[in-house]
Amino acid sequence: MPIQVSSSIPLMVEKKLSEMVKPSKPIPYQILSLSTLDNDPINEVTYKMCYVFKPKNVDDDDRPESLLREALSDLLGYYYPLSGSLKRKESDRKFQLSCGGDVDGVAFTQATANVELSSLENLENIDLDTALKFLPELQEDKDGYRPFALQVTKFVCGGFVLGIATSHAIFDGFGLGHTMCALAELAGEQKNLTVTPIWERERLVGKPEIDRPPFVPVGNTAASPYLPTDDWVTEKINIRAGSIRRLKEAALEVYDFSNETPTTFEVLSAYLWKSRVKALNLDKDGVTVLGFAAGIRNVVDPPLPDGYYGNAHIDMYVPLTVREVIEFEISDIVKVIKEVKKKARDKSYLQKELANIENVIKMNLTNKGNRLEKYWDFWIDGFRVG
Repeated sequence: MPIQVSSSIPLMVEKKLSEMVKPSKPIPYQILSLSTLDNDPINEVTYKMCYVFKPKNVDDDDRPESLLREALSDLLGYYYPLSGSLKRKESDRKFQLSCGGDVDGVAFTQATANVELSSLENLENIDLDTALKFLPELQEDKDGYRPFALQVTKFVCGGFVLGIATSHAIFDGFGLGHTMCALAELAGEQKNLTVTPIWERERLVGKPEIDRPPFVPVGNTAASPYLPTDDWVTEKINIRAGSIRRLKEAALEVYDFSNETPTTFEVLSAYLWKSRVKALNLDKDGVTVLGFAAGIRNVVDPPLPDGYYGNAHIDMYVPLTVREVIEFEISDIVKVIKEVKKKARDKSYLQKELANIENVIKMNLTNKGNRLEKYWDFWIDGFRVG
């Protein structure tokens, strides 16, 4: 459950200064195109996250803000598209990114909180309304919207929170991770980045297949007496290493997976899928779809370089009837998941998926319509191993 603020002082966050930080070096005006994966309507969402930094003994009270502002300006010299403006064109429903010149910049907000960071338990399990106080908004302008924004909130103890908002059309998780590592390197006064960013979005552009409707992997979607509902909560589930080991051992007792030992992702996905189906009392004759993202960086020929920070994953789907999910052993579901994962490593399958997304874009389907809602009913985004 969300934590309760342990301080007797009501939390107040005051935003003191917002400005548009420009690249530290001149960037010529240019218009950039994005890849098919970037243009996928399902990726037209905003990521928001907080990085928490516990207090340390520093001489300059303004050091975190000033360091990060300077580092951001230097970062934009490398990742200059982040300082541009993103807009989906009406003509072909593709994104274009305008950057460089005198109008670019990233919104940078400085804020202060009137409590100690420890009173919020370092934001561990914080509720959404409180977390939003430390997160910026993407700035809209006449040409679209800015795809990146930062907010630094300093606490009375000297600790601070770095809040980030960014468009999924620009990054996937791998790309954003590299970008934040680059920001940390520059804030640490490192002169050269470990990984040099590369745009090259044209390498993942598909060709639409004329007169072929988009493929949507659905059947008679299983119904639940508990759905739809707006009554959702966020919970953290800790699954011990011993339990994961036993799930893998149980799967190996049934199937000889040869050199493809069941992974943690596969056994936990199977286990949670079975548990979810039972908990929701889904219609046994209906179809339930497990969805997950599979990286394709090494499927592209030649492989994408480490500096590529655009979307480099495709969505994969495992459709089964509810009856099958209930009656199958964990090992049966693991086998099906493995078969679907193999498709993501197939170059021809990647080209078909790019063509399918191009058809989705051409038909002007959006993530607010039937595609996002009907493709899957159970999405596994990943597990944190601790």
